[in-house]
Amino acid sequence: MKNLFIYTFGCKINQYESQIIREKYCLKDFVYVDNFEQADVIIINSCSVTAHADKQCEQIIKKFHAKNEEARIILTGCFAKVSKDKILQKFPFIEILMKEEILKDTEQEIKNFDNHSRAFIKIQDGCNSFCSYCIVPYARNIMWSKPVDKIIEEINNLTNTGYSEIVLTGIHIGKYDKGISYLLSQIYTNINKPFRIRLSSIEVNEITDDLINIMKEEKERFCHHLHIPLQSASDKVLKDMNRKYLSKDFLDKMILLKQNFPDISITTDVICGFPTETDEDFDITYKFLKDNEFARLHVFPFSPRQGTKAYLLKQVYKNGQSKIRTDKLLNLSKELEQSYFNKFAGTVRKAVSLRGNKALTDNYLTIENIEKHSGIFEVEVK
Repeated sequence: MKNLFIYTFGCKINQYESQIIREKYCLKDFVYVDNFEQADVIIINSCSVTAHADKQCEQIIKKFHAKNEEARIILTGCFAKVSKDKILQKFPFIEILMKEEILKDTEQEIKNFDNHSRAFIKIQDGCNSFCSYCIVPYARNIMWSKPVDKIIEEINNLTNTGYSEIVLTGIHIGKYDKGISYLLSQIYTNINKPFRIRLSSIEVNEITDDLINIMKEEKERFCHHLHIPLQSASDKVLKDMNRKYLSKDFLDKMILLKQNFPDISITTDVICGFPTETDEDFDITYKFLKDNEFARLHVFPFSPRQGTKAYLLKQVYKNGQSKIRTDKLLNLSKELEQSYFNKFAGTVRKAVSLRGNKALTDNYLTIENIEKHSGIFEVEVK
């Protein structure tokens, strides 16, 4: 039996797919090891969402090869797909296997989720939105949705194993066949267990009345947390980004959600330093984020990705401004996160255990110094 080691970059989808790969190969010819230096085969599941992600992947390839020259190194994932020729030229010793090839003999289901206290389930793959800054539609260009019955079976198996929180994830889950609301209604109708569902991320124009109604009906089994990417609050920049909404649309949806769920946590993604983002545009975004009390910001400096439309745009601000804006938003995120946490101090919330004596509440608060529990339990926010 040969030793296998898998290194995963990036998103929840990659983490899920690495688990599929692990289960697939460890059923047959491999034993999984936790140390790459002991591995006969190393699989690197790569990300290419930013130029920084590409660099990180190159660094890990160099490190693994330098310290384990005998190992067979296989690269898969988004970086492998969009930069295959460049990678092979730079690292002639590496093998590239496209994710489609690795996963083709699997049903894309998992039986466990090693080293995680919550289980992610991939329900969808692919994106055809082509936001002007994003490389993902080029790396994940095959649209796919997992059949409803397979998702229900997978949730049943994972909840039987002991997972009390299921995170539905995908590249663009709002593109799920028949709609995410239909899928949720089928899950809740067919599974009568004390578990809860969290959505990994959803676009603002895909939050429908049906989804809100399901959140109300299943308030004990649907986490009061939505991650809704904003990217910018400047309508001009949103248009340049090829986003399909205006800032008013986003605000209206936030107001509606908070009216229906006063305790809801709304987190978001923001891009700093988009080429056409002026100081005024940034100020609009900053004010929007501060005024509307997001619970947390995921801040990304703009990363030019060759092949995207934004790669060709002329930068309108001075060099160094992007970092200043990024730092300012990171500081704001800390303020918003603390403010949101303080609103619930002293209250009791439903939570699941995380690693490191932590717990995660339904509305996405991390509570520390908590004794490990099984299932969903009550915890004081402090």
